[in-house]
Amino acid sequence: MKPSDLQALPAPLTPADCDLQDFKFMPLDVARLRDSDMASEQTPEENWSAVLLWAAAWHQVPAGSIPDSDNWIAKAAGYLSRGRIDPHWKEVRTGAMRGFVLCSDGRWYHPVVCEKANESWVSKLKQRLKTECARIKKHNDRHKTSIAFPEFDAWFAAGCPVGQPLPVPKDITPLSPRTESPVPGDNTPLSLDEVLGVPGETPSKGQGEGQRQGELTSKAMSGGANDSSREDDDDRFPRRPQHQGVSPDMRAVAIATLLTGAGVRKVTAFHPAVAVTWAQDKRVTDELLLAAVARAKESLGDEPFQVPYLSPIVVELLNPPAPKPAKVDNHAWRRSDQGIEAKGRELGMMARAGESWNQFAARIDAEIAKRQGQAA
Repeated sequence: MKPSDLQALPAPLTPADCDLQDFKFMPLDVARLRDSDMASEQTPEENWSAVLLWAAAWHQVPAGSIPDSDNWIAKAAGYLSRGRIDPHWKEVRTGAMRGFVLCSDGRWYHPVVCEKANESWVSKLKQRLKTECARIKKHNDRHKTSIAFPEFDAWFAAGCPVGQPLPVPKDITPLSPRTESPVPGDNTPLSLDEVLGVPGETPSKGQGEGQRQGELTSKAMSGGANDSSREDDDDRFPRRPQHQGVSPDMRAVAIATLLTGAGVRKVTAFHPAVAVTWAQDKRVTDELLLAAVARAKESLGDEPFQVPYLSPIVVELLNPPAPKPAKVDNHAWRRSDQGIEAKGRELGMMARAGESWNQFAARIDAEIAKRQGQAA
């Protein structure tokens, strides 16, 4: 496939460095699988091969994806022996690949596996941040500093930096006109910008450990966030950015932040609805998303909800039903004697002597039907 053709495909459903090879277990929604159309419509051979491909995708990098290679796919599904593809593979391939989507990086992604992978990836990153905060705490205890622990959202959007050199009081110098120079022994909490922007001490034992195991390669995860010349976090990570000049990946981060603040549970920038659908549709504004959240809360009250509940509401707001045309009552004239008389005059008819209004109306109906038949 040509690069130009790939660019027209959806963005990958998990980040490029999403590595879950140390996750031995893949979450399986038993009821969802048991009650799925796949379970009822496909053969056991197709379904078994599909599950094997899910398992293979779980330990690929990015997690949730498989390469676009028929030999590789056939082997992962159990249909390659001694370098040859089993002739029966062509009978089960379509069923085994059910749900997989080819994305712009040339790999196949399964949305449900990616949904579980993104949740696991975020939990892994949170553990990584927990380790980083423990390192900062140890540094604070050792040097009597008060370096602030980074919040997950800001740390995540900055590219999940770990192992950065941390300043000690003797290294702290004025940073910008807006901050006064801290003095040795001053325990004023430092911002994340100050932590990353000040030359630090030579890393002590353990300080360089945990150096990034995998940079988040998506531009959305960096967005220039490591530029310490930026003034503050609000400028770097606006809660409500406009579409102009914002990449889909950065838009996905902004949407995830917005919805999390609005009370939607378990939102990540890698959820397919966020990253693939909403972030790339300029019609999906912050106002529309907040309107969808408000409508969901009207229905659910205080009950928590996640993105899948919000998706159909967004679709409905984007595609409001066309107003129904006003019903034309072609028999309204029958409701009164005056109406019957007026309809008769319209057709050049008059009531006969001794004819009741109902009989006259029936004769008008017959005349209308006759004229319609002639017109046809």
